[in-house]
Amino acid sequence: MDLMLKMGLKNGVERVLHVPGNYTGGILEMTLVIDCSLPKDYVKNMAAEIAAVLRSHSEIFRNVRLNLLYWKSDLEFENKVLPFSFLQMSGSFEDYIVMEEKKGLDMLSAKLKLLHARSKLILVLAGETLTVYDREEVNRNMRPFLGKKSLFLCRKEGEMKWMRGTEL
Repeated sequence: MDLMLKMGLKNGVERVLHVPGNYTGGILEMTLVIDCSLPKDYVKNMAAEIAAVLRSHSEIFRNVRLNLLYWKSDLEFENKVLPFSFLQMSGSFEDYIVMEEKKGLDMLSAKLKLLHARSKLILVLAGETLTVYDREEVNRNMRPFLGKKSLFLCRKEGEMKWMRGTEL
């Protein structure tokens, strides 16, 4: 991860955590969504770097309840709850399997709204493009608060930047 991407992550996380009424202290609950079409090495490296950047940035990330959500297809999601520090360990993605399924942001946003609305920060590592089948459905799911506390990173070699859920 280059310096600009790290700075974008830090700034994006600060904006998310300081949304009025979002994080008020205590143990932070967050969700990391991983698009299973991404290569395993990329996922391992990015997750470890995300954890390192956030842990060095703020004391808040010393004790985090992490929901790791594997986004396998539109109908198949796998959720694991683990400590944030496990992202930096080499064995944390041993059960990760690359799946080249077509998926849409509609189903992901519905799943996040249904099961991960408690999370104060949602990070999404996605493929090169985010497919949207129904823009209205995505907007409905991202409002009123999900879009403000989510950050998306699409895997593009030339230009990679974190986008807020409200920018999609």
